[in-house]
Amino acid sequence: MTEVTPENFVQAVQMLYHDQDATRKKIASEWLLSVQSSLYAWTLADQLIRRNQNSEVTCLSAQILRHKIQHNFDELPIEHCKGLCDSLLDHLSRAELTRITTVRVQLAVATADLALQYVGWENPVEDVVEKLKTSPEHMLTLLEFLTALPEEIFLLQVNSTPTESLFTGILKCFASWISIRAFTENLLLTSPLLNSVLDILKSTHCSNELHKSACDCLCNILELCEEYQKYWSLAVFLKQQITQYLCQSYFQAVKDENLDKAQNYTRIYINLIESILDCLIDGRQSDLSDLSCLHLLLYPLEHSDYEVAQSTFYTWCSFADYIKTHNDDMVEKIKPYMDKLIDILCTQCKLDPDHLGVPPESDEKSSKSHAASNSDLGEFRYRVECLIKDTIHITGALNCFQRMFEKLQSSSSSSWEESEAPLYIMSCVASYVSPDEDKIVPKVIQAIISTPIEPGHIHTALKYTGVRLISQLDQWIGENNQQYLKSVLQYLLSLLGDKDLRHVSANAILNICQECRKQLINDLDQIIQATLWLDQMEAGSEAAQCLLKGLYAASNKTAFYFAILASSKLISRLTSTDDIHRYLKLLFDQQIQSLTEILSNPTNSNYTSITKRLDCLTAIFRSLDFKTAHSEPHPCTTIVQQLLPLLEVIIVRYRSLPKLSECWSRTIRFIVRSMRSHAKIFFQQIVTLVISSYEEVPHSCFLYLISIIVDEYGSDHDLKAALIVMSEHLTNKTFSILSNQDGFKQNPDLVDDFYRLSSRLLQRCPLEFLKSNVIRPIIEQIIPNCNLEHRDASASMIAFLQSLAKLTSTSKKESKNKTEHQPEIRSLAMSLCETYFPNVLTGLIRAIVIDRVPSSIRGSISDFVYDLKTFMSEKFSHWLQTALREIPRTSKNGSVEIVTIKQYEQFYNVLCENDIQPSAIEYEFETFAKLYR
Repeated sequence: MTEVTPENFVQAVQMLYHDQDATRKKIASEWLLSVQSSLYAWTLADQLIRRNQNSEVTCLSAQILRHKIQHNFDELPIEHCKGLCDSLLDHLSRAELTRITTVRVQLAVATADLALQYVGWENPVEDVVEKLKTSPEHMLTLLEFLTALPEEIFLLQVNSTPTESLFTGILKCFASWISIRAFTENLLLTSPLLNSVLDILKSTHCSNELHKSACDCLCNILELCEEYQKYWSLAVFLKQQITQYLCQSYFQAVKDENLDKAQNYTRIYINLIESILDCLIDGRQSDLSDLSCLHLLLYPLEHSDYEVAQSTFYTWCSFADYIKTHNDDMVEKIKPYMDKLIDILCTQCKLDPDHLGVPPESDEKSSKSHAASNSDLGEFRYRVECLIKDTIHITGALNCFQRMFEKLQSSSSSSWEESEAPLYIMSCVASYVSPDEDKIVPKVIQAIISTPIEPGHIHTALKYTGVRLISQLDQWIGENNQQYLKSVLQYLLSLLGDKDLRHVSANAILNICQECRKQLINDLDQIIQATLWLDQMEAGSEAAQCLLKGLYAASNKTAFYFAILASSKLISRLTSTDDIHRYLKLLFDQQIQSLTEILSNPTNSNYTSITKRLDCLTAIFRSLDFKTAHSEPHPCTTIVQQLLPLLEVIIVRYRSLPKLSECWSRTIRFIVRSMRSHAKIFFQQIVTLVISSYEEVPHSCFLYLISIIVDEYGSDHDLKAALIVMSEHLTNKTFSILSNQDGFKQNPDLVDDFYRLSSRLLQRCPLEFLKSNVIRPIIEQIIPNCNLEHRDASASMIAFLQSLAKLTSTSKKESKNKTEHQPEIRSLAMSLCETYFPNVLTGLIRAIVIDRVPSSIRGSISDFVYDLKTFMSEKFSHWLQTALREIPRTSKNGSVEIVTIKQYEQFYNVLCENDIQPSAIEYEFETFAKLYR
């Protein structure tokens, strides 16, 4: 057996494992060892693995090949490495080889070792995955390779410099395995990989990509530590490592202006705090309850990039909420950190010394009337405001207000921006300050209203933030009106002349008027005159439009709008009929006159001016809330009689314009809502206009308006017949559009508002609507469109079905408008449900499991199923069984079983349980749907 041949190798293996003679076994063993150390072993082992003559020979050949790669790789000529790589990939993909566990492990380790040492193999992980992803049989082999790769790197002592990209890939692999909890605590603590991860993060010289991979690993490990009782030692070790060694590295990253690394360290700090949150709040776990680690969350707050600072906000909020819920005794201990948080935020909110105009605002608060555009700082300041309000129960409103006041006093001789920042923080908490506070607030208000109003003396941003603060102190001012109300109002009115401060001043006036309606009745003349002056000053301007639209788009509020609201709210509190009519005339005459002038020219295409006036009328009617008895005349009746001819001209002339039609509909809506039953006299005129407009131009806003009219007058016996006739006209027109191919998908707004209207009809005049000719087509159209993926449209359809299901109930709670017709209503509704709901239920289940509608729609469907079980429990189980029979359990050709009988029965039985809740139904739907993926 001196010659190295495959035959001799097979004979030696046979002798080693099966010969009874110990001497011959020893000879075979020594010969095999000599073969392993020879150059022939490379070719021989590969050849024998390929032959796969028997498991013993194949196992030993795989072991020899792994040994050669691991210990004698320098023997292999570089030009042969590619061939060995291809050969190993072929071996891994042969299921008959890898079914043998020992062979599979040895080949996986050999491939991992080759990947780590052969620099010419650029994408080893991708290549192995690509080779093995073709069959489920190869999954175990792939897992063996991915497991071996990170382990072998340390056994081979690979130099990190030439293989950094590979090491990055290994860390990504390691992070993935951590995320599925593949390692025990002891294995992680003793793993050389964990030490390497920490060494990388301590280093200041590694690449950003490697740094991020190390960060991902550590963050995944920290997530494990949320189960701190299971990973106690690991959590303690990581907390000590991070607090001691990863702070200086963060500061170095900041110094080097390396944003990526700074963000990585911030992620680590956040994950550490969140993983031991229970221990920090509990305070009894000495090793993990030390609050000093909260300094880690303070460091990123001072970073110049706002995104780094903002990334900690959620953790601060969670921390504060957790204290409030679980351990109020911690408040005093945590306050020093919260005070430091407020101080840092104040510094970060500071504007640039060369900033001009008002402070920048975020999207949620911005106004086109401002010269300042939305900026990162504006967005950051808004997020700061949210954070402060969310943590106010820890920081304390008065404590925060006082700290900022002291800062304000200390900066009184400094530049304007040093004063504006604490003033801004004070405005964030002002609404939470008790009206009983009588030491600081009076000084602050007096200081603000004493500032010169003339431009140039005080920076605009400083005055703006001061007025914003006064606006937030409306409740305090209302409680202390005798001293401050009049002087504050005069100050705010005087600022309306400044176009930069007009918006915020009018908003402050509105807030104070809402809080002090009775006290300001005597000032109504002054406020009305200011309102009319603003209307003249801002007519047609961008600023006026912004304020006018305040209630409909939070980013578009103008001074004129706020003044109108303030005036309207005060008028609503007048008691003298003559005064009410006089002030309403003042308020409306200018609007009517402007609309008359615009409409007098038929060729006038100034749609924006019309829209502004409509929005203005809407704002007035929305804020008027007269408490007028049904038998008394409504103060707005005469005004609406003057307005309706103008509104008719507008809709007839401009109904082809969607935006203008929407504004018109909104105005009519709030006329109806404001006057309620008193607007009944305008019912026929309005409905006629809406139906004719919808027939010509079917905008969905007309359907929404009709649903409001139904909500107001649907229970009125005199109008029920007219409402049903109207609904039939609208249904026929709507379905002439929706019945086209993909009609529901192409017109989701129409679907949304139409089924909202249908629900209102069921709720307000159920008997008449159930007897109508259109109720059946309305239900029938839902069945083929159960899979509609538009959230609002789908929700409206399902809400309509829920309204129908509730009509079958005998419960007094569900029969709110119980009449002598209740049995007939219940009978008609039950008949419709029995006819259509089996198919509806089938369609909805198909939408979830086959069409995979979004989770928001799945939630609505679950609510409907719950209602079916509640109101028709006896029929539900049969309907569900029928529906499930229509859902395929196998693939199209029947060769693959998607859902087993057991899974099918389990789903059915759970849904039929008596006490199952909507959330549990949704979970079962989600679980069942996963079987079809």
